[in-house]
Amino acid sequence: MKLDRSNFYIVLELISNFFLLNLLWLIMCLPVVTIFPSTAAMFGVVREWVLKKDSSVFTSYFRCFKENFKQSFLLGILLSIVLGLLYANFTLISHLTANGKMLLISVLFLTGILATFSTLFLFPVMVHYQLNWIGILKNSFLLSIIYLPFTLLVLGIFILMIAAFLWQPVTFLLLFSVGAYFIFFICNKAFLKIEQVKITQ
Repeated sequence: MKLDRSNFYIVLELISNFFLLNLLWLIMCLPVVTIFPSTAAMFGVVREWVLKKDSSVFTSYFRCFKENFKQSFLLGILLSIVLGLLYANFTLISHLTANGKMLLISVLFLTGILATFSTLFLFPVMVHYQLNWIGILKNSFLLSIIYLPFTLLVLGIFILMIAAFLWQPVTFLLLFSVGAYFIFFICNKAFLKIEQVKITQ
């Protein structure tokens, strides 16, 4: 079955857009401190794609980067501190010989899982809703628990991304933007369900 010329150009444009977005994300992450704003901008672009909004990759990316810079930067610092504390506490407790060691490790492990689940929804919630940072954290946590199947699907995408990179490192040229698209696509299903609940109430 041959792919006609119009479909070929559509596929080519799609691949080009994902490649360009992926490249923008990688370049903007180079200063390291811009990783979170850059990731928020990438999710802002794929949000427009999922919602079928026509937009230029460059224009949309830098607009989203500017709009979400302060919020994503501060949340990135907070998230880094929380994860750093969890890791430090886990390392410290693992060297203890106290009777309550397993209980403390279990509590930290559960906290780490909940923090990971919340993080999966963090950027989709940030770019989809006009919320302050407390609202973003609260809604990311609630959505990740209420719609646990979606959370596990997003987690599965992360695992597939890691597996794809380990299998063929060259996939990093498209991996992050494509992964972000499918992550937002799944999270948007949760957003739609929330909106349907509000309508029926």
